[in-house]
Amino acid sequence: MPNVTFQVTLSQGSSPDLYRPGGWAYADGGVCGLIVYNDGGNVIAYDRCSTVNIQQRNRVEVNGFEVVDSASGAKWLLLDGSPAHIAECHLKPYRVSKSGDFYKIYN
Repeated sequence: MPNVTFQVTLSQGSSPDLYRPGGWAYADGGVCGLIVYNDGGNVIAYDRCSTVNIQQRNRVEVNGFEVVDSASGAKWLLLDGSPAHIAECHLKPYRVSKSGDFYKIYN
C-alpha cells in the first residue's frame, strides 16, 4: 500500500461516537480514508483501503464489529484490524495521539 503523508485532528463535536468505548468514526486521510475506533482503552486508526487486491483501492466499511470489503468479501476485526475472512494481512494502522479533548491521527 502506498505511503501518504497526512495529519487529521478529530474532536468530540465532529466525531461524538468516537468518545465512547466501542465507538468509531470515518475520517479523511490515508489512502482511502480512515476508520478510527475506541476500544475502551485506546483509540486506534486504520486505512480504509482493503489489503486484498490493494491496486484496486477498494474502500472498506464498518459492519458491526467487523470491517468488510464488499468487492472481495474479505473481513477484518474492528478491534485490532486483523484478518477474519479471505484477507491475509491486517488493515494498515496509523498513529493516534491525544491532546486535551482532541485526537490527532497521522503517519
